[in-house]
Amino acid sequence: MKYLLHVLSYLCILTTVASCDKFTDIHKEYIEGGEIIYAVKPDSAVFIAGKERLMMRLWMENGQNIKEVIVSWNSGQDSMVLPMKLKPGRDSIEVPLNDLEEKSYSFNIYTMDNFGHRSLTYTTFGTTYGDTYASILQNRRVKKISLTDQAGVVDWFAKAEGMIFNEVKFINRRGTDTIVRFSADAFSVNMEVAGSAEFQYRSLYIPEAEAIDTFTTAWTLSPEKFPEFFSYDRSTWEVLSVSDETESDGGGKKTLIDGNLSSYWHSQWDPNNVDPPHWAIIDMKKEINITHFTIYRRGGNTDAKTAQFFLGNTSDPNGAWTLAGEGVFGSGDMLKVDNTGNATGRYLKIYLPDSNRPPFTAIAEVYAFGK
Repeated sequence: MKYLLHVLSYLCILTTVASCDKFTDIHKEYIEGGEIIYAVKPDSAVFIAGKERLMMRLWMENGQNIKEVIVSWNSGQDSMVLPMKLKPGRDSIEVPLNDLEEKSYSFNIYTMDNFGHRSLTYTTFGTTYGDTYASILQNRRVKKISLTDQAGVVDWFAKAEGMIFNEVKFINRRGTDTIVRFSADAFSVNMEVAGSAEFQYRSLYIPEAEAIDTFTTAWTLSPEKFPEFFSYDRSTWEVLSVSDETESDGGGKKTLIDGNLSSYWHSQWDPNNVDPPHWAIIDMKKEINITHFTIYRRGGNTDAKTAQFFLGNTSDPNGAWTLAGEGVFGSGDMLKVDNTGNATGRYLKIYLPDSNRPPFTAIAEVYAFGK
């Protein structure tokens, strides 16, 4: 029995040795000549878009023994060899690839070290842009053009994808050619222009985030000029007093200069009606040169009839005032009144001597214009 056990043990050992020989035969072709050593592979790489070019940014970890980096594209038909001298730890290089056709590329990158070892291949992608991309770009659309005593204002519609800046070109009030650049995130731009001024504009784009080149549209002349007359800024104005009011109806005297045509100053009504004339005193904070006024009565309401404008240097409704001009409302809600009396002054008195539906009147907004 003991002899049989010895024989079986011997046969098992022979079987194991034979199996190991077959296993090593499978790997024999791969280990001939010794162990394969690879150079350090690029840690990461990106190709940043440009105009018929790309910028390669490549990062390496512990690449101090790397002798060169080889980059190939167009299925290996094009390539470049970059001599390297990298620092220990994490280091990077930045290299431009110029004169590239506008299209998407696949790049294969590997390294060679000082001992002749090659790294595994790192594959990534990049896209160049050119005339085809530029041909689809459009200027940002102008929404509104206005003029104040401070500046010309251009309001814009929303920006297009890839738009980063806009530029306007004009002659300023001193006669100097001027270009103003502003972020595409802004919806308006102020320009130091006189009345009736023209301007040109264009938009600037990048095709991808962090692109190294900017594409610009052609300069376009605005189809609309700035208005001949500017509207004075009323942000500091103050309505000091009125003859009477019903504040609960429309909002009261402050609404005369709030920029909202839906709110209005309404004369007093039942049970204590006040007969015309009705009036309001506005402090414009300084004396200004006014060419004309526009006054809006309550929308859809024809109570207001005649409007007179007086200018002076007193806030006393019974003080010395100079008549600037007067007019009568027609069928619309807006009335323009010229300063035919060439009146001047810090204070403005709006005088409403009559009504189409006595004794009531209601005024929504008052503006003053200059040139």
